[in-house]
Amino acid sequence: MDNTNTLRFEHTPFHNVSIKDRKSVELSGVKNIESFDPTEFLIETSLGFLNVTGTDLSLVRFDQDQSEVAIKGNIISLAYVANKKSPVANKEKFFGKLLK
Repeated sequence: MDNTNTLRFEHTPFHNVSIKDRKSVELSGVKNIESFDPTEFLIETSLGFLNVTGTDLSLVRFDQDQSEVAIKGNIISLAYVANKKSPVANKEKFFGKLLK
């Protein structure tokens, strides 16, 4: 993922997720968009990092005052992650240890 695409928001104490027909997702409580590209967004929320994966993903709206973000595209998954690394990288590390 391209780390040059970074957007920073102020701290927000709440966090909500709304998915509509797997075609769009609206988030509140967004603190930072760490990185994004057409297949993956890594977003820091007030409750941890959220990884959004899909195809043809694009940032539709971001409101820094309200700490809200809207993404459209074909949503495949949303997952909270323990650190900034992509879940795919964590799986590769796991399988690498397993095969040693």
